[in-house]
Amino acid sequence: GDCIAPCKRACPANSDCQGYAGLIAEGYFAEALRLLKDAYPIPASLGRVCPHPCEEACRRGLFEGPVSLAALKRFAADLDLDGDSPYRPEKAPATGKKVAVIGGGPAGLTAAWLLTVKGHQVTIFEAMPKAGGMLRYGIPEFRLPKAVLDQEIQIIESLGVEIRTNVKVDADVFEHLRKAYDAVFLSVGAWKSSPMRVS
Repeated sequence: GDCIAPCKRACPANSDCQGYAGLIAEGYFAEALRLLKDAYPIPASLGRVCPHPCEEACRRGLFEGPVSLAALKRFAADLDLDGDSPYRPEKAPATGKKVAVIGGGPAGLTAAWLLTVKGHQVTIFEAMPKAGGMLRYGIPEFRLPKAVLDQEIQIIESLGVEIRTNVKVDADVFEHLRKAYDAVFLSVGAWKSSPMRVS
């Protein structure tokens, strides 16, 4: 009787949990992956580390137990990454608009993906040597293999997103970006002034 499934309401990314779970149950794995990537470009990474609040809200929890939505997400995404040609959405015609994204963590990568699909030209500016943010530098390898994260970032880049690493954005750089780009998206994430790295 819910207009929006409780699992979708609980998902921070507003992912259609009920939709991709149903597609996977019917064997439509590629379609499930496309539905996942309507919300975010890194489902294989998130399927490994997401705290899955969707599962706490799952109506099946009132019966035998919630649907394992994070595991299903990981399954569909891994299947896609292991294929010969991982999914890349069709891009809208170029708008001529340029967007600077400050921060190459999950939020920045997602913003860049969604904006690029809409036809905008996107450049990510990342302070660290590699993009990924806390997914790369805050989560240990046994939880999230960096090769999986790298594969998902390469797909984002293959759409035309430029990632410039080792770029720290101070007040002067920010002012330059405001003038050089049509929009600036700030996604500096969880870093403090002296980040602790975990490999």
